[in-house]
Amino acid sequence: MTLSAIIKDYKAWRQENPDTWISHCVAQESLEDTIIYAALSENHLGKRNSHQYRLKRITLEQFAASLVDVTDRIGRAKTFEDLYSLIETNKPHGIGELTTYDAALRIGARLNLYPEKIYLHTGARRGAEKLLGKKLSQRYILKSELPKAFQSDNVSNAEIEEILCMYKGRFNAGELAGIN
Repeated sequence: MTLSAIIKDYKAWRQENPDTWISHCVAQESLEDTIIYAALSENHLGKRNSHQYRLKRITLEQFAASLVDVTDRIGRAKTFEDLYSLIETNKPHGIGELTTYDAALRIGARLNLYPEKIYLHTGARRGAEKLLGKKLSQRYILKSELPKAFQSDNVSNAEIEEILCMYKGRFNAGELAGIN
């Protein structure tokens, strides 16, 4: 399977499986409500996102409370990086990099702030490492560091992050057809 085919497969899957956690956060009447649902990782059905299923409810509630305390600062964020850093600074013990990223993505969608970089939490990092054939220790990578198939404006940084995580089992540097 080529990278272009993987991107096409992902896009088709996402079309059939919209991110209801993001749409639920965007649909909230107030930024505070968006923050609460983003931190609790709940969609419109009250279902918790599978990324956060192992976290205790109390930990997510503490996360929500700590972010609600900085609602005004969140509302003034100018870039996704600003928003991510603010969330990271205000997260309680027990909240990891994936939950931080997911909350920033959900709140960012409400604020029309999207990642300018591809953030690497555990799953996305593994995918990027397999794809690139090297260890990565940084918090993010740029589109320009990835194969040509990812350079298109047709695929966002957030989509690339999700592809790296979801398809990590299919990436082996040098073995993937059409890697450039």
